[in-house]
Amino acid sequence: MSTDPVTTDTAAHTPGPAGVLVIGAGPVGLTAATALLQQGVRVRLVDRAERPNPHAKAITLWPRALEALHRLGAGDGILARGLPLHAQNYHSAGRRVARLTFRKVPETRFPFAVSLPQQETEQALRQRFEELGGTTEFGVALTSLTPSPEGVTVELTDADGATERTRVDWLIGADGAHSTVRAAIGTGFEGETYPQRFLLSDGVCDTPLAQDEAHYFMTAKGVLVVVGLPGGNFRVFTSLAPDAEIADDIRAEVQRAASERCPVPIRLTGEHRTGVFRVHRRIADRFRKGRVLLVGDAAHIHSPAGGQGLNTGIEDAASLAGPLGGVVRGERGTDVLDRWERERRAVALEVLSDTDLQTRLWTMRGWRRNVRDRALGLGERTGLLDRFVTPRQTQLSLTHAAPGRTRGPLREGARLPDVRLAPDRTPANRTTPDRTPPPGAPVPRLHDLLDDGRPVLLVLAADGRDAARTARARVLADGLTGPGHRTVLVSAARTGARGASGPVRVLADPAGRVHAALSVRTPTVVLVRPDAVVSAVRPPGGPELFQELRLVPPQAEPVQEGV
Repeated sequence: MSTDPVTTDTAAHTPGPAGVLVIGAGPVGLTAATALLQQGVRVRLVDRAERPNPHAKAITLWPRALEALHRLGAGDGILARGLPLHAQNYHSAGRRVARLTFRKVPETRFPFAVSLPQQETEQALRQRFEELGGTTEFGVALTSLTPSPEGVTVELTDADGATERTRVDWLIGADGAHSTVRAAIGTGFEGETYPQRFLLSDGVCDTPLAQDEAHYFMTAKGVLVVVGLPGGNFRVFTSLAPDAEIADDIRAEVQRAASERCPVPIRLTGEHRTGVFRVHRRIADRFRKGRVLLVGDAAHIHSPAGGQGLNTGIEDAASLAGPLGGVVRGERGTDVLDRWERERRAVALEVLSDTDLQTRLWTMRGWRRNVRDRALGLGERTGLLDRFVTPRQTQLSLTHAAPGRTRGPLREGARLPDVRLAPDRTPANRTTPDRTPPPGAPVPRLHDLLDDGRPVLLVLAADGRDAARTARARVLADGLTGPGHRTVLVSAARTGARGASGPVRVLADPAGRVHAALSVRTPTVVLVRPDAVVSAVRPPGGPELFQELRLVPPQAEPVQEGV
């Protein structure tokens, strides 16, 4: 990493050099900065605004983003502030045509969405960032950047006009749709703007609509969406025809649309926050140029249909932090960042396609509307919506392009199911501490192993009552330790597999829940990335596993024979 001193022209202060500079302190920038700080990477976070954004903006957090926030240690803060959403209801021409639930989502601790105004999500993330020692510098704007093979030289200007010129090793642009970083590296941002405009109003509503669900009303005059908010509030937003004039009283305009389009009574009462916005669909030509990377709205923007924008941005940042941290520490080559760019751009293109389709579904008329309604109804009756649409919308079924090696639910490029471990009720081995959770304590899940931003190598022993296989699995796990990852032995043996074996953590699975949920019947080695994506699934082997799994070996590398 660079150790060049910070040089300033007229800066009021001269903070130490940062390994990574993050431009933009919204939820996406905070996710990136927090995840890097969690790994011990030096981070500096700046934002041109003089204070945190006070607006609600995006409100829906889906399970995969919630899992990412939980791994950062911000999950409890999000849940304490938010309102869980348990279903989505679609209405057409005054009648409900479909209902989507979370009954079929794969193993996760968040089988629901959370409704939370964006500034509240930001507050929860900033609290976690500050707990880790981070500081947000508000009122500091990026005015120029010059990338080089060795780093990025930037010019920062504060609210008083003082200018600082410094160099950092890496720069992350999380500065929104009008990104200064994206413009500075000359990346295109092609796309289109939808003809409709949208009005929204947040506040108290008098309505029998369930507050813990989302409600879509599709009509010939446009769409109306009603979603519950924390504190007994609702968000109501509606589309306008391209040529319609916007009334001065936006709340009254939203009320008029709600009365026309919603067959259920709904009355906006008390004070409401209102807004007008247009919808765009654009994507950057590239998400990385040398040592400069783009995440969130700086890289892609799309329709609010399905509430994907903030979630995709959080996943951009969370998935970037792991490989970038490895590069900073010298444990990974920069090719992992090229792979990150390919994966995230492919995800953004899928989200653009999905949200575009849903936006167009909202506005269908005539025979197309009839086909849509019948398809939605059939999808609910057959369970296809819950089985396929909801997992896709929640991004839990998202799979990156990979060689495709698969063992049951373990598929390279796919998310590791967050399997809950059954409590271990067997007597403790007195030579090691009892790891059984106390009564009433949360039962740990597999994703809890990813709480430090490092990859995890799972050695699934599939040993059951086979003591000899347990012993061989421990030898294998000992031989697969290294500085760039955490090695965890998952043993189904009821005895003899407790505690730790040197640097190897042993996870007791006496009921065989983990092995059963992952359909593992023979010993298996699984490399899991910090973003909970399965990187590799392999049978046990010898020293060649280090090279095959692209792991950093320890100084001495006497890997013992496999299981």
